[in-house]
Amino acid sequence: MDLRLSLNVRDLKAMAPRLEALGLGAEAYLDPEVLEDDELFWNAPRLRLPLSVHLPFWNLDLLSPDPEVAGLTLRRLLFGLERAVELGADRAVLHSGIPAGRTPEEALERAPLFAEALRPVVRRARALGVALFLENTHEPDPASLKVVLEALPELGFCFDASHAQVFSRTPLPEPWLALAPDHLHLNDHDGAYDRHWNLGWGIGHHEDWLGRFLEATLVLEVRGDPTPSLRWLEGFLDQTLTEAL
Repeated sequence: MDLRLSLNVRDLKAMAPRLEALGLGAEAYLDPEVLEDDELFWNAPRLRLPLSVHLPFWNLDLLSPDPEVAGLTLRRLLFGLERAVELGADRAVLHSGIPAGRTPEEALERAPLFAEALRPVVRRARALGVALFLENTHEPDPASLKVVLEALPELGFCFDASHAQVFSRTPLPEPWLALAPDHLHLNDHDGAYDRHWNLGWGIGHHEDWLGRFLEATLVLEVRGDPTPSLRWLEGFLDQTLTEAL
């Protein structure tokens, strides 16, 4: 199983020994506050286990009506891919930047424009050998993401069930899973907020569908000690294996 722990890139060096002891890879969030810190990236440890990155996303939007923001977004995403290579990452995740509260019609209207704006990022990721994944965030339903993924076949889908349940108008996982995710963000929530709780602490019910995606890259996006999530996954795997016998 390709299981990784989400953490801030500035914590990667300190956490590397524990990650390797637990047999976990990592997904490093490229914190904008340190994105320009050459020493941090050049001196980062080379993990023996898989590493992905989460590209910057705060206040970024490739389709911002402010051309300065749109241009900055493109530059930050491209620079994030360069940092991913410096870290030795094989995958990178990004958000679409869609604002909260968009209607399905607005999301569909935005989708082909976003796909076109994203082409330079997809092209650069391919040249650098980094697999790129678009994560669901504030999209009201999967339809607009489907348009983007079909327009950019090299772009993969990252599914976050908590985002779907808390932010979207399509809380059930099946419509999103039809997009065939190969990268998943796992955490739990209370139904109202994106809490990033450990698995089993909330009402996410990952056990209802996760068994079909155990060959995908799984990223624990939990705050604090991930041990409860690791225990939950261990129990889930034991039960899945028992049911298969």
